[in-house]
Amino acid sequence: MLKALFALIIMLVFSICPFYSHAEMETAPVDVVIRGPAAEVQADDRDRLLEITGRIETIYDHKTFLANSLFAEWNVGEVVAVESQNPSIGVVAFVEVTSVEKKVNGTYAIKFELLRHSRTSFMQVGDSVFKLSLSTENPRYKGTTDLVIKKRSDHVSSRYKPLITQGVNIGDTAQTLWKNEFLLTWYGLMNFGVTDSLTLSSVLPLNFTGATNAQFKYKAFETDSNVLSAGFSYANVPSEKRSTLNLNLLWDGISSESQVSHTFITIALLSFEKADETTAIRSFGTSSFQSGYEFILNDWDRFLIGPNYNFEKKAVGGYVSYVKIWDKFHFSLSMNSTDITAFRLSTQDGYYFFFDAYWRF
Repeated sequence: MLKALFALIIMLVFSICPFYSHAEMETAPVDVVIRGPAAEVQADDRDRLLEITGRIETIYDHKTFLANSLFAEWNVGEVVAVESQNPSIGVVAFVEVTSVEKKVNGTYAIKFELLRHSRTSFMQVGDSVFKLSLSTENPRYKGTTDLVIKKRSDHVSSRYKPLITQGVNIGDTAQTLWKNEFLLTWYGLMNFGVTDSLTLSSVLPLNFTGATNAQFKYKAFETDSNVLSAGFSYANVPSEKRSTLNLNLLWDGISSESQVSHTFITIALLSFEKADETTAIRSFGTSSFQSGYEFILNDWDRFLIGPNYNFEKKAVGGYVSYVKIWDKFHFSLSMNSTDITAFRLSTQDGYYFFFDAYWRF
């Protein structure tokens, strides 16, 4: 009797359990987790773990906004970058840290003030704020006129600075060196920044051969889009026993997010008889007018092109040049013409090729 009762209980247990399990499976909620591509997860981990970074949470007005960060290593007054959440855009702005406040949950509320912004892309909630080193090449910092570093700053690669010169055969830009900065060419031209607005230059080897020479350039006016400079170039010509003196007027204007126009006018105040044979060298006894364009590429290399007119020869020339820039070293290769109608190789009256190399430090 007991055995029969025990067998009946076991049968009842096994008959009830499957129905209970099946009902539980039907009513119990199931969490479905949809994961993004591995590359997206890795990109987020890069921002969170490998860099001091924050995320924009609130935009107060046209100049200030708030970001949240897991890190405490933010310093009031330092300049940091804003990167778009769209990976194809890159850096869109530079901002200054104005305050750092620790929140009750252990994160940090960082307030920023806008310094420079891209012309083509806005900041928006969700963008990243991070410390960006500009001492060397950074593929996330793409070339554009809006992100050229115009104000003196330590440990900035030359690729991010404005061009000071386009080469001895093309001419200077309106920009000047920063205070105590040097630019030295392979043939001995030394440029020195006396102040942020005044640059002195001289071809040093020629001074030891009796061909004393000097040049100064003063930046008289600068806005976000325009720079105006003026200066004089002096050179002694031993073979002629005469000296040359040129007045140089320079204007740089930003035309778009990738284009800068350079206008260069040099007027010979003192010249010599064979000055028209030196038209390949700007500001050396001849008068000319030149208006060209500088295109900033994504990797910060430069492409230069433009026409010029020489008053002594009454001829139209031009140039095409590519400038490769490293952290301090610049190398350019150009094709130039003193007369575009003269189809021959000649530095006096035709076409010629030229390379330039210089260090900026």
